[in-house]
Amino acid sequence: MSVLPSHLELVQGIVLPKPVGADPVLDFLNTRSGFDGRGPAVDEWLTSYEAFVIWNGYVGLLSDASVFRLIEQASLKPTDATRRLDAVREFRVDLYDVLTDEAASGSFEAVARAVDRALARRHLSAVPADGLGVRASWELPEDLGLPLDQLALLASELLTGASRDHIRLCPGDNCGWLFMDPRGRRRWCSMATCGNRAKVRAYAARSR
Repeated sequence: MSVLPSHLELVQGIVLPKPVGADPVLDFLNTRSGFDGRGPAVDEWLTSYEAFVIWNGYVGLLSDASVFRLIEQASLKPTDATRRLDAVREFRVDLYDVLTDEAASGSFEAVARAVDRALARRHLSAVPADGLGVRASWELPEDLGLPLDQLALLASELLTGASRDHIRLCPGDNCGWLFMDPRGRRRWCSMATCGNRAKVRAYAARSR
């Protein structure tokens, strides 16, 4: 059995990238590498709707029980699951454009529509309070659209929050991953991958 690269991990039989973005939305964008327009990725890890759901569980966006139920739903509605996966990938490209390209007005509108759809599907649910009465929380239907809706809402919080200004783009070859850099000291998505490769290239150049 071959050993996986240090930036990948086997999760429930699916190879997934390890979270390095310090934000679940950025880790979602990092489920592919080598962004170049809307063409094929250099590496693609959301290879199926099941892989997408398992990734959501891996980064803590879905409970184990929800992952199981959504995978079961997808097995009963394979055509719908495939359509949902296509929408996920489109949203991923649009959101990446919004975060990296000032001229991505069309992509921004697409992201805004996804956020509006997610907002329209939320409902307010009562939960027990520590003191008197009840508290409330926003909930989304547990159907095949749930994982993308959650990501759309998280993306809206990222775009409108202060942490938006701390997003950085990894300069590694064929990488394009994004990460949070609130201290302004981080250069690479991971020193174990892009950082080490850059060090090796620099050493080779000095040794010539």
